Amino acid sequence: MTTPEEDLTEKINTFKNTAFGSRIGFHAGQFVLHTANIYQISPNASPREKYQVGVRYLEDGVPGKARELIDDAIAHEFDDGEVRFHWALAMLSKRSYRDLSGEDRDRVDGLSELLPKFADDEWKCGLEAICALLDHQNDSGADFAVTLTKLLVLPRHLQAGIVRHLDLVLTGQLKDELWHRMVQEAKDERFSADRQKRIWAYFCVAPTPARVRPVAPDPTTRGDRQRAFAWSGLLVIAVGYLGWSVLEHATPFPIAAFVLALAALCVAARTGLEWRYKAQRSEAKDRDYYGQRAINPGGGTGFASQVSRWFNYYVHKYGPDGVQRARFLADTVGIRCTLRDEIAEIYREKSITADQIRWLIRYIIRSEVRDRWKAGTLRAYRDRYRVTEATEVSCCLSTVVLVPAAVDVFVTAMETHALLGALATVLAVASGVTAATRWLRVIGERRRYAEEKEERAQLLAGREAAFTRWKAKLDATRPSESEMESWLTCDKTILLNQALHHYHLTWRDVLAYAFLQTPAKNAKRGRVPGGPMRYSKYDVRLFLMTRNGVREVTADLDFENVSFGGQERKEFGFDSICSVHVVQPDDSHCTLELTLVNGGTWKICVKDMEALGVNLGDDPETVAELELDAAGFTHALHLLEGIAADGKTWIDRGPFGTTALDGAA
Repeated sequence: MTTPEEDLTEKINTFKNTAFGSRIGFHAGQFVLHTANIYQISPNASPREKYQVGVRYLEDGVPGKARELIDDAIAHEFDDGEVRFHWALAMLSKRSYRDLSGEDRDRVDGLSELLPKFADDEWKCGLEAICALLDHQNDSGADFAVTLTKLLVLPRHLQAGIVRHLDLVLTGQLKDELWHRMVQEAKDERFSADRQKRIWAYFCVAPTPARVRPVAPDPTTRGDRQRAFAWSGLLVIAVGYLGWSVLEHATPFPIAAFVLALAALCVAARTGLEWRYKAQRSEAKDRDYYGQRAINPGGGTGFASQVSRWFNYYVHKYGPDGVQRARFLADTVGIRCTLRDEIAEIYREKSITADQIRWLIRYIIRSEVRDRWKAGTLRAYRDRYRVTEATEVSCCLSTVVLVPAAVDVFVTAMETHALLGALATVLAVASGVTAATRWLRVIGERRRYAEEKEERAQLLAGREAAFTRWKAKLDATRPSESEMESWLTCDKTILLNQALHHYHLTWRDVLAYAFLQTPAKNAKRGRVPGGPMRYSKYDVRLFLMTRNGVREVTADLDFENVSFGGQERKEFGFDSICSVHVVQPDDSHCTLELTLVNGGTWKICVKDMEALGVNLGDDPETVAELELDAAGFTHALHLLEGIAADGKTWIDRGPFGTTALDGAA
């Protein structure tokens, strides 16, 4: 015949399997998966490595997984005082003695028999303190002062570990003696390690690396270049024939006109190409800076709309104040539209969200727009592509010289050979215009491609440097899993202290208590692979069991901003609880229902695990176990089911699962 605790264990295991990795109180929100591998264990990991990961799970609020790994290490003969100390903490963390199965109780009870084989060090002292605490709670006649002394003389880190992980075991007078210290430490550590300045980084999405719009390739082909050379060859032939005709005429003036025309043609071609190229590039840049007149974020939820909203947000956040703001907004609207379109285009992928490129939008507004506007370099391209007076004068003068000189050459050639001279003249003009047009495109596109490639390289270098700085800042700022769990424990301690004050209770009045923490609606979420989900906001439920009944306190915890919101309190007697059970309408939804005799029912919703990241390679059942363990589900369900089953007689059961009479015996 199984014990009630073994029945509960079986029920919880069944729930984990049938819920397919479901978790309590889930509401969708922003999800962040960090890249740390602090919980990863290789298939051939040594017992020491498994133990170390188990300790990490314990400190990070997942004692169930810690027990599994530390047990595995002990089974492979990795066992000493330190290992057993952490094993004892893992066995009792987030569980009272009532929650243990029969086998677990036997192992905990046998802990004192193992003490002689361990070295006389601080870990053995810690184990002795744990055994003394258990003996005291069992009311076996252990001296209270001796028990407290064994705890208080321990090194600080061992004492803190016992108080933190055995908080459900510490009750009555012993906890009364420690409670003031526990509350003060919670108040001190609640804001430790710059929590308010760092916790945002845990829920900040991983940034997507920097990109720039690819350079438009050179559209000219080998055929374009061959045709340009062909027309240039015809021009050379025509000019050559005209030169031969002038020399054949053998008069000084036509010869001088021919030489002058050749020189003017070379100068006009070179300066004309330069003038035309710079004018085209300046016009293209002007379209980027002046082509669009507004950014309309719209009301949509699509990627482009979100990008537009972030552009508008940051331009107002980082733009200059006062009278300069209107000028800044007017001067930069065109380039902001161009940059917005660029970002929306190059990052439009299903796997990328607007939040992942917020860092880039912020950098663009601050560095590529605002700083350049302040420095007066926003339109530096105009200086780069400004045609100099020397170029304009040279082009105009050479053209003025070329026209009459060429006319004189054409006339001389036709006087020498009328038909051939006329054909050479027509060929020279046609081939010259066509060759100039084709070379303008070939040379211009090649030059444009080289310049844009250089610009993009410089732009990408700046953005990559900004990405590196931002990622380094996130990595340096982001709290560790242990810090997140420690802060959450402090918050719950503060809430527990507030509840005790409100109800005018001391620990002598509290028979048992349980926390049940679930994510608030639209809370941001983050987790490390293999670790529990962390939330920016929690709905925290506290159940206090006293001889007069159950006090239930529900509080909104803004974990990111370190504050409690509205609180709700309920009180009911032990006989008021009709039933506590888990309802599963389908494979993706579960609900924990607490039904009262008066007909009222509290429902704690359990939903599918897809949004919790199980689609990223984690086993759904493993994630479910982590979530239930971290939420305090097992202990809360055990207490509520015990009260629902036994009513007020639940009080007569000692903390070790026995009746008061049995305990006395």
